Amino acid sequence: MKKKEKQKRHLSIKSSIFISMSVLVVVMLAILWLTQSVFLSHIYRYTKKNETEHAASIIVDNIDNENLSLLIEKLSVEYDLCAEVIRYPGDKEVLYDSHFLNDCIIHKLQFEDTLLDFWYDKAQNNGGKYIDILPRDKFREFGYDPDDFQGDVPKRGGDANCVISVNLATTSDGGSVMVILNSFVMPVDATVRTINLQLIVITIVMLASAFMIAYVLSRRLSLPIEKINKEAKNLACANYDVAFPKEGPLEIRELADTLNHTAKELSKVDAMQKELIANISHDLRTPLTMISGYSEVMRDIPGENTPENMQVIIDETARLSSLVNDLLDVSRLQSGTQKLNLKRLNITEAIRSVIKRYDKLVSHNGYIINFVYDEDVFINADEVRILQVIYNLMNNAINYTGEDKTVTVKQEVKEGIVRISVIDTGEGIAEKDLPLIWDRYYKVDKVHKRAHIGTGLGLSIVKNILLLHGSRFGVSSEIGKGSNFWFEFKIL
Repeated sequence: MKKKEKQKRHLSIKSSIFISMSVLVVVMLAILWLTQSVFLSHIYRYTKKNETEHAASIIVDNIDNENLSLLIEKLSVEYDLCAEVIRYPGDKEVLYDSHFLNDCIIHKLQFEDTLLDFWYDKAQNNGGKYIDILPRDKFREFGYDPDDFQGDVPKRGGDANCVISVNLATTSDGGSVMVILNSFVMPVDATVRTINLQLIVITIVMLASAFMIAYVLSRRLSLPIEKINKEAKNLACANYDVAFPKEGPLEIRELADTLNHTAKELSKVDAMQKELIANISHDLRTPLTMISGYSEVMRDIPGENTPENMQVIIDETARLSSLVNDLLDVSRLQSGTQKLNLKRLNITEAIRSVIKRYDKLVSHNGYIINFVYDEDVFINADEVRILQVIYNLMNNAINYTGEDKTVTVKQEVKEGIVRISVIDTGEGIAEKDLPLIWDRYYKVDKVHKRAHIGTGLGLSIVKNILLLHGSRFGVSSEIGKGSNFWFEFKIL
């Protein structure tokens, strides 16, 4: 039995965005509830304790400051606390005093040695610092009733907790002092209830808004992508007549532009590929027809087995072989399987040897081939492949040169670079066609005609060989004034 693999279910982009937005809002609301409701009292206590510790450290650092009294008053107002600096152990002389709160413990209670000793021991055992948040009733353990205050002043309530901070310090005269600070942590139950009510309203409004925004945003983002996906499926089925909608955010619009350009280029490649197949079929059929026809004549008709007929068969076989070899060369070069055999090469001598191959063509058909150069030049290249480049450029120039049948090969040296140019006097190439002529499927002349020399794949072979060498190459042309194909190498 074949095991059925479970297919993973993937969420659509619309669902993903909607869920992500919803989760984000829920997380934000949860954080808001935790900080503003559940942990509000803990945060408030922590903040109040830190403020009291900070004020105490400032007073200790400025214990010998002549303006310490003003500083204590300022801190009392800023942090809502009372402060007292007394000599202890010693005569319990009050050096500085700030009475900002109406019902603070350190001013309403008459301190005895029991409480001072307790605080002193706590601070001394903790590196000179002691701070704690204590319920007001805690002071009854020391024999004090915190509700039994002197004077007719409003109280903060029995549920308020006292923040007591004790710091030990030494003055410049060597005396020991104890800095005592007192602030209050007030009950926040009523505040929490108020905030809870606000949070309920905020939560409802935010959830409703988030779901609506998430739905609109997910729909706005997903619809263009869904349309693009639909057209992409058509493109995958070789339907190049597609139009990707340019809707939505910038990135999606750019994607649509890219895919539209891709579809256009694929359509061109498909058309050129079909044309190449038609051209190659024509080029294959012609020599095969000639070989078959002459062979039948030589078989069926006495006396036709002549050297001339045999030469026709040999020539057409060579043409057929050349076409197949060119197709193989193009395939190997573009697949990257072709390796180069680089060595020191006399490029000038290589051009001379190629031109010599055309002696018969020059003498019988009236072609004129000029080679313009000043000196022999050496480069690092694969000799077989460079000869192939020169040969194909020469074939191309001869096939398309003008009525004067003139082809010029020019060698120019400048700043350590040699440029080889092959120039014809033909009809030229339109500017819009120049970037495309190197493509294996492209043909400037859409009406197929059998080339005088070569197979019609030469420029594609030239391009790929020069790319393998890392050589610069190009073409310049003007309608009615011929074409100039060139390539460059570094001189050794």
